[in-house]
Amino acid sequence: MTRPHIEGEIHVRIRTGAASAALAGLLAVAATAPAQADDREPTQPPRSTYSNGHGPGLAAGGGVGAFVTEGDRVHFSHTVRGAINAHGWWKRLNGPAKKAKVTVWLQVKNNGHWYTLNKGVKTVYSGGGSGKRASAAWKCTNLVAKYSFRSVIDVDIVGYPDDAHKKITDTQTLFCGT
Repeated sequence: MTRPHIEGEIHVRIRTGAASAALAGLLAVAATAPAQADDREPTQPPRSTYSNGHGPGLAAGGGVGAFVTEGDRVHFSHTVRGAINAHGWWKRLNGPAKKAKVTVWLQVKNNGHWYTLNKGVKTVYSGGGSGKRASAAWKCTNLVAKYSFRSVIDVDIVGYPDDAHKKITDTQTLFCGT
């Protein structure tokens, strides 16, 4: 379970040397881990911001800078009747990063477990919008059965090391048979 989102809250990750990154990862997990796990869905996943922990003027081979992982909730397509979509993108806040490989998984919950229906991958510039995002779609088998859907988004900045963090969007219950 992810802890509830607090409006305006930003989670920062630091990417530096291997030992510092490992320590930062352990501290981030400890700070966000709930006291007890349960099966409830998160109300709002946290916005994810990454930083290399240094100011401007980095030497060659320096850190990635800071960016935010973004994505929309699973929704019905506006262009393909009877299909659902999920999108993921990133926004550069600072630093030298230019492009990122964005992966989005469109998932359905069945018998208490999440299953991936489709995956989309695209290398894009910062920003979002139709040309700057990855998308995953699924054609519903019917519009009568009701299921819960979510998307999982991973942003990997091109040319920089990555951690395992992924954004999970709010669960949406839609009439879309799988």
